[in-house]
Amino acid sequence: MATTPRPSGRRPSRPVVGSRNPTGRPRTVAGRYQPPAETTVDQPVDQHSAPPPPVEETAPPPEPPPSPADRVAEEPAADEPASGLRTTLVLVIAIVVLVGVAAAEGWYLWLRDEPVVSADRPVVTGEVAHRSAVEAASQAADEIVSTSYKNYDEQVDQAVGKMTDGFAAKYRQTAEDVREQFVDAKKEVQVEVAAASVVRADESQVQALLFLNQYVTTDGKDTAYTPYRALVTVVNTDQGWLVSDIETK
Repeated sequence: MATTPRPSGRRPSRPVVGSRNPTGRPRTVAGRYQPPAETTVDQPVDQHSAPPPPVEETAPPPEPPPSPADRVAEEPAADEPASGLRTTLVLVIAIVVLVGVAAAEGWYLWLRDEPVVSADRPVVTGEVAHRSAVEAASQAADEIVSTSYKNYDEQVDQAVGKMTDGFAAKYRQTAEDVREQFVDAKKEVQVEVAAASVVRADESQVQALLFLNQYVTTDGKDTAYTPYRALVTVVNTDQGWLVSDIETK
């Protein structure tokens, strides 16, 4: 017959006081309460149950504020209009200054006193100005002094075109006085300017000293050579430099 096993002489072990007990109270660590870990139990899915509530969409996180580097990179773009305005302002000021200087200089030249010819300063014009006047005096003296019995009246008319009205009247009177004697002797006078220099000069009047070589032929036979000097005065007019006086020396 079957025998019933005898229980062993050991008693079932009991939990020791202070040992871990999974069903005991939760532990408190460093003053914080830690709830016991929950055990999730898989439950069957009920197909007839209500659908889960919709998940609310969360708003996107706000953009972070610009960093200092971004601000520095944007600063030049913000300063571009101010820089262009500053450049324009500088150019306008420069133009105004230049216009003011030119106006002041023109006003000064308009109102300033003209330089006066004196013994210490006989020439008060530039070299280009007085040289052109001396050249005009030389050409006029050649046409005025040189003449011929062949076309005496014609040469007188050409000569007075190089003179002022006052000097032209005097010249015509002298030419008329000697005309008959000059034509009857069949004289011809040729003059060449050997040298010329300025004596006195300002913007309105110039005196030129001319060194002339004169050749006088009578009836085509005898030729007399005479060197002499002439102080020719020319004045500045709308028609250019005109002879106002001739003094022979």
